[in-house]
Amino acid sequence: MVSAGGALPQAHQLVADCRPLGADDIVILSSESDVPAALALAGALSELPVDVHVVPVGAIDLIAMSRITQFGNMVTMRIFQCPLTQFNRAVKRVFDIAASIAGLVLAIPFFVIIPILIKLDSRGPVLFRQTRHGYNNEPIRVLKFRSMVVMEDGDNFSPAVRNDPRVTRVGRFLRRSNLDELPQLFNVLIGNMSLVGPRPHATSQNETFARLIASFYRRHNVKPGITGWAQVNGYRGDIDTLEKMRRRVEHDLFYIDNWSLLFDVKIVILTLFSRKVYRNAY
Repeated sequence: MVSAGGALPQAHQLVADCRPLGADDIVILSSESDVPAALALAGALSELPVDVHVVPVGAIDLIAMSRITQFGNMVTMRIFQCPLTQFNRAVKRVFDIAASIAGLVLAIPFFVIIPILIKLDSRGPVLFRQTRHGYNNEPIRVLKFRSMVVMEDGDNFSPAVRNDPRVTRVGRFLRRSNLDELPQLFNVLIGNMSLVGPRPHATSQNETFARLIASFYRRHNVKPGITGWAQVNGYRGDIDTLEKMRRRVEHDLFYIDNWSLLFDVKIVILTLFSRKVYRNAY
């Protein structure tokens, strides 16, 4: 590794010094002002049977976290990559369509019985539509079976807490069993949600947590899900501390960065059979 500073007078001597070393690579460290000298030095070193690299000193940290890629006719340093490739998004979408159709067919008895129980238990509509932020932070309307006596949304929304008096008797059962989420299979089918992904939070909560957690909005780089990696690890329910939210975001980002179809299948299976999913359901 050599510096480009004062390179020209030393170039031929450097070539002579490097010949007996049997080096495979030579790295030239160069500041922005030394670029012409670095290129001249690289030209001199081309006499050797080695790979010659030039590294801008001020960009070492940037290079360390990037990947060199081809963008059109340019060579670029890609710092961030869209989490799912176009092919992976297509695979995930096919899985979502197949799974949501199968789920809706299997859930037909619940779609008959649950509305009757809701109507017998309390006044109000069967379904609850609430605004959430979806893919790319776009607003979507998320469907749920109504489990409360109120229909709050937006800035007026206050999340349910343990022993919340707003939750109806039927609603308490629906929330503990996660059956209140069943209508979101329609969200998955139409394409504004996925079967697996970060759970969508109320819009007012998003703004609050985004100010406290720098990477919070990375969760919206994929579609929100009915279930997710955070939920099957017990991170659901009331968010009464910042640490709980950080842990939830960490699990969501781990899912995004490590997505695979098998990972989705694993999360679905854990959702159906793991006790952790129901630990903080109320």
